[in-house]
Amino acid sequence: MEGIMQKENEKEKKKETEKCLNCGSSIEKDYILFINGAEYSFDSFECAVNFVAPRCSHCQSVIFGTGLKDAGEIFCNTTCSEKGQIVSMVP
Repeated sequence: MEGIMQKENEKEKKKETEKCLNCGSSIEKDYILFINGAEYSFDSFECAVNFVAPRCSHCQSVIFGTGLKDAGEIFCNTTCSEKGQIVSMVP
């Protein structure tokens, strides 16, 4: 029982010092993403999405979904893809 309490105390101490990778705020209850074996901690779902989601090649908006892809670029919508001189849609 003492070993379990010690591990819980270690987890709490870690949480006190852990910061969100996106906004830098202290994390009380975190969202953890595992990407290619690495662990990333965020204080909100919004921060996690903002940190890992691609951005539109034209307007830099966060793309939450498939977006429009062509020639190695990604756009948030058709208007941006046309302004970027790319008009085909590939999900």
